[in-house]
Amino acid sequence: MLLDQEYGKKDVLLLRWILVIVVGNILLFSYPPKGSLSIQPFFISFYILTNILCSLCPPGWFQNQKFIFSILLLDVLLTTLALSIAVHSDSQFFLVFFLILLVAAASRRAQLIYSAFGLILVVYGISLYIKSPEKFWHTDTLLRFPFIFVVTFFFHGMVESYNRLFKEKEILKEDYRELEVLTEVAQSIGQDRNLPKFLLTLTQILTSKLELERCTAVYIDRKEEIGYMISSDDEPEKDILTIDFKRYPGLKDSVKMENPLGESENLSTLGAPLSRHILKTLPMVFRNKDLGTLYIRANTPERQLTHREEFFLSRLAHIAAMAIYNMELDRMAKSKS
Repeated sequence: MLLDQEYGKKDVLLLRWILVIVVGNILLFSYPPKGSLSIQPFFISFYILTNILCSLCPPGWFQNQKFIFSILLLDVLLTTLALSIAVHSDSQFFLVFFLILLVAAASRRAQLIYSAFGLILVVYGISLYIKSPEKFWHTDTLLRFPFIFVVTFFFHGMVESYNRLFKEKEILKEDYRELEVLTEVAQSIGQDRNLPKFLLTLTQILTSKLELERCTAVYIDRKEEIGYMISSDDEPEKDILTIDFKRYPGLKDSVKMENPLGESENLSTLGAPLSRHILKTLPMVFRNKDLGTLYIRANTPERQLTHREEFFLSRLAHIAAMAIYNMELDRMAKSKS
């Protein structure tokens, strides 16, 4: 089905071949050519040539609204010209315009559907009036225009329904991908309750998920005395950087600062680069217990997180808090034993 796939070159060419066949049949059978110099064979040959030329165009052009609009304009003009050739067949050509609307509808863009509708009203209306001014005001002629509008409105509703289903399908795909990411984080907790490995996995997932240049995670305990920092590009075997904020109190402000590049004296103590921009500050709370704060920083320039990304990070924060809570329980159990 045309609307089951991404609109493109193949769809346009297929619909236009149908249009060429319908127009050609109406011209040949409703108004048979008389003599070898009749205009019908030349007109049909020209129509076929336009579709052959379209087949030579790059596929990317068929995603351009202006290019599709030019094709719709050409089809409306050629169909109207065919209507003037078939003097006694204007009622049949009235139905041909629905195929042109279908070409516009297959693009799944309401703007193109109503643009085609406007072209048909103007071009078809002018041609009917020039052809027979006295017949133009007859009821059977005037009723064609609201009928074209009804069909246009139907196509628009069909396209909107498809777009809504397509969007819901994409949301479900995104939900599935995010569920996979959260499952991967949860598995990293179960496999090895190790804070450095967990934070490294977290930064690498965020770098991939949010398409970041580089991601740094800095976890500060609830007393803000100790901090742990690791970045997505660190080697797995590298030890996590532990920061003693009681010894270097200025570093805490640098970590919380949006752009700490000016704090060269404080940052030099870190011995590792800190990503420039605060992406998100995540309070670590699990079972009503304050576990500290996780600062997610990125080298990618600051951007506004989408609602979906905010929700994803909130779920990730919950899992991170659970991981840190379980790690504390492990440490307490080991210290007692």
